[in-house]
Amino acid sequence: MRNFYFLTFFTFVLGSFEAIAQGPWTFTNDNEIWASTGTAANITAGETYSILTINGAGNPQIVTTEANVNADLIAHASIRIMNLSDNLRMRFIFKDATNTNRYVDTDITANDSEFKTYTINPGQSSFWTGTINSITIQFKANSANAAAVDTANGARFFIDDITMLTPSFSGILQNSSFEDISGDLANWSPNGNATQLASTPMAITTNESSDGNQSAEFTINSVLTGNPPQLWNKYLWSMDPNPVDNSSELTITWDMKATSVTGDPKVSPRWRMNISSGAVTNTDGTTPTQRATYGAWKSATTEWTTVTNTKELSTPTTYDDEFYDNIELGFTLKNGAVGTKVYIDNIVTTISGTTLGYEDVSGINPSAIKAFPNPVSSFLNIETSDEIVGMRVINMLGQIVIIQKGSSKRLTTSSLNTGLYILKVTHKNGNESSIQIVKK
Repeated sequence: MRNFYFLTFFTFVLGSFEAIAQGPWTFTNDNEIWASTGTAANITAGETYSILTINGAGNPQIVTTEANVNADLIAHASIRIMNLSDNLRMRFIFKDATNTNRYVDTDITANDSEFKTYTINPGQSSFWTGTINSITIQFKANSANAAAVDTANGARFFIDDITMLTPSFSGILQNSSFEDISGDLANWSPNGNATQLASTPMAITTNESSDGNQSAEFTINSVLTGNPPQLWNKYLWSMDPNPVDNSSELTITWDMKATSVTGDPKVSPRWRMNISSGAVTNTDGTTPTQRATYGAWKSATTEWTTVTNTKELSTPTTYDDEFYDNIELGFTLKNGAVGTKVYIDNIVTTISGTTLGYEDVSGINPSAIKAFPNPVSSFLNIETSDEIVGMRVINMLGQIVIIQKGSSKRLTTSSLNTGLYILKVTHKNGNESSIQIVKK
């Protein structure tokens, strides 16, 4: 089994995440594994939340040495508080493998009248790795990280919930529908010419969506020229059971919309394939480590439109016997008028090909799944009460022709030829179900 590769990521809408063994800590009649330290504050348990009371200036904080967080799988912490003080900063501190304090800061509002949820991204730090046991939640006065201040009426923080978050997967992507932290780029990262990026900010927005509540938003603030801005998913998707050869195809479907079609704003997918093996060498004798290829440009309209792009994962020159160990996916924007916003949402990705390996097709075990529509044309939906971690489509010769990892229960089948196939679904509990499907 090949390993998953994670880079920094983030995001919110709790339905897109799954709290695992490390928490959640709900502070219901109990401070749980958390305690206040020093003389700057004192924590007391309440019926539905704990109260951290500031005792003069200093660094009021709660600490645990029993977090047991798997930092290789978890990159974010969701913290729900009500701040009844003038302090404007919250600091997330953790000890790394060398027992050194590392931290991530976020601004908070002061003198709240209601609880608010903040999502911290310690995964942005290269030191966030392995098992993290020591975590501190500390409060500061301001962005300069001055000591927290007490107020005349007694400054305090109501702490309601701390939850560690894991990402959702769909196809070769994390956070494919952007249903994560509002305003943040979740598991996506901007790239391209620095001037172009500065003039085209990107964010997760709740202003528009074709699926769920959020989408990715490009804002064009100046005329786009060369080396246009890019938005890359930070996940390195590894193939299993076999690496991807350059005859395989990736089909990507996404929804997009623009506030204006002036200047013809366009979006194109990009793929970077990292090489695991192959006989190709550069003219200087070095072995290349990455290939890049680009999909066709698609024009945005002022209504949500679904577009599809299928691309052979080779470069313009075919490299025999070359294989790609993992793949990255991004989007590029060009053209458009100043003031235009371009939205991207609901990304579906599927790897297909005739050389993805072989499997036995003798048995049918529908057990825990239903597939519809069947016969199928472009998209197949899977109905199951169990969480899934991947799907494979196998032809009658035993060749794996489509492979998809992640929890998505939707599969793109447009690349299949007419005929009979076996769909194998792998469940999170390790079980596997299979069913016969017909491509019409």
